[in-house]
Amino acid sequence: MFNKVRVLLAIVLIISLKGVKAQSGSEVLDPAGFVTKYNPNFKGIGPEVYNLPAPRTKEEVLVDSYKEKNSFYDSIARQLDYQNLIEEFQQTSNSSYLIQQFQPFPNSAEKWMDLINSLKRNNNTRLAAGLLNVYALEATKQNDIKKSIALLAEALGLIQNTEFKADASIVQFNLANAHLYQRSFSDADALQEQYLQKAIDSKRITDQANSLVQAGLIRAHQKEYKAAENSIIRRAIPIYNKTKDFSGKTKAWIQLAKIYQLQNKHTEAQWFLIQARDLANSKNFKMDLPEIEYMLGYSKFMQQNYRVAKLELEKAKTLADGENNKALQLAIHDKLGEIDMIMGNYESAEAHLSEYWKLRKELF
Repeated sequence: MFNKVRVLLAIVLIISLKGVKAQSGSEVLDPAGFVTKYNPNFKGIGPEVYNLPAPRTKEEVLVDSYKEKNSFYDSIARQLDYQNLIEEFQQTSNSSYLIQQFQPFPNSAEKWMDLINSLKRNNNTRLAAGLLNVYALEATKQNDIKKSIALLAEALGLIQNTEFKADASIVQFNLANAHLYQRSFSDADALQEQYLQKAIDSKRITDQANSLVQAGLIRAHQKEYKAAENSIIRRAIPIYNKTKDFSGKTKAWIQLAKIYQLQNKHTEAQWFLIQARDLANSKNFKMDLPEIEYMLGYSKFMQQNYRVAKLELEKAKTLADGENNKALQLAIHDKLGEIDMIMGNYESAEAHLSEYWKLRKELF
């Protein structure tokens, strides 16, 4: 029985080889023309030449590379939010004294808490709260937001019922922003409302406006868009106009544009961004311009107006390069590369992709 099976297999193999030879005689070997060397006298098992697919073009490789990175954009947007969290972090009124007395600050968690606990034991409540706020900023810069929230909550617990009301409000503002970044919207909302009420009670008008802007952004993330818009347009902006706080007004326009971008209302977003850009240029608020130009380019990109989007993003790139703002540079290279792919500028798209990966590896 075993010998019969072996005979049958041999017959099948001979017939298969004859079929391959018959095919090779009637078909053109390597029709793609990419095989440059082979042995025509090869008589082994299998075809004389394997017909290989044509090599992938640079354009095909780029297309796949851009497809692979598309899902990462949310992480880039998150990095921009993280950068804003650090930039908006406020210091307590005694920060200069803390720097003078305690810098260099402790270099470990144990030493930080030893110092803070010693101040608490000596009833130096204000200094302890101030240092907790400084330590929270350090934790934020290390991207340990949960630790930052715990430190800020401890600081707030120390001084919220003391005479140091202004410092308590600052800590509360930082804590609300940290919760917003963590997307703990109900906690952020409650803290911002408390901050606003304290600002009203103490007649700190600028703080009221700043709180209303942040409250608007929180409402937007909760999809309460109309309330979010009104918080800025009808309540915060009139205060900035009254106090002639042009810096606050510029930032308010930017945040309002973000609220419209969350709704995919890019025409409205651009209208407020243009106002913010005009005001920033007239008052020489250079720090705000890179983000404004990027947001303008992003909205044009989302509207598929790629030519104008490219111009706006290139302006943003020049400004972000001047500041060495790497998170923004990453976002800009991401979108400029996509535009170049759409427009068929493959060499430029490849250059943007190279810069994109360089920055992404550095930041992430």
